[in-house]
Amino acid sequence: MTKKYSKINELILTFFYCGKAKKAPGTFGTIGAMLFWFFINDYFVTNNYPIIIQFFFWIILTILLCAYSFHAIPKYHLIKNSKDIDHKSIVVDEAVGIFIALEIFNFSGRDIYILNQPKFMIYLFLCFILFRFFDIKKPWIIGICDRKIKNSFGVMFDDIMCGIIAGVITLVVYKFTLNSQFFSLINCQN
Repeated sequence: MTKKYSKINELILTFFYCGKAKKAPGTFGTIGAMLFWFFINDYFVTNNYPIIIQFFFWIILTILLCAYSFHAIPKYHLIKNSKDIDHKSIVVDEAVGIFIALEIFNFSGRDIYILNQPKFMIYLFLCFILFRFFDIKKPWIIGICDRKIKNSFGVMFDDIMCGIIAGVITLVVYKFTLNSQFFSLINCQN
């Protein structure tokens, strides 16, 4: 493997070196990915792109990151000489998972971004908390996948599932709480 390829591989798998954090690299990777997502989302909204264009952008980016990771993770694993294929510095799986979670919510909640950004940020925070909870605790089928699938697909798949579950729960909470009294209590109403 060439040195240039190795550096690109490390850049992508650590999601721009967020995975190099000494403590909680998964959390830092998720935060880095959320910031990346937020700035791209803001670009799409500011320039009045239809939501479907943004949605397809994230689908394509997610597929490309997954395809690249399936190929690159085993090589990175060998370079790091790690016993575990899911080396702690690999956080591209967290990036893909949070992209999925945020887009599930955003596909229905984009209007709130335009109308009330503080309220939108509260839902993003909920999405982040749910995603990290499922990624750390690995309940139910997520844990089964994490324990049983010991390859690059397994590294990515458990976070994809965390993202889907966190996104759906955030979307349900959004649908039931959008006009709740909670937002007036924290001075976040229109």
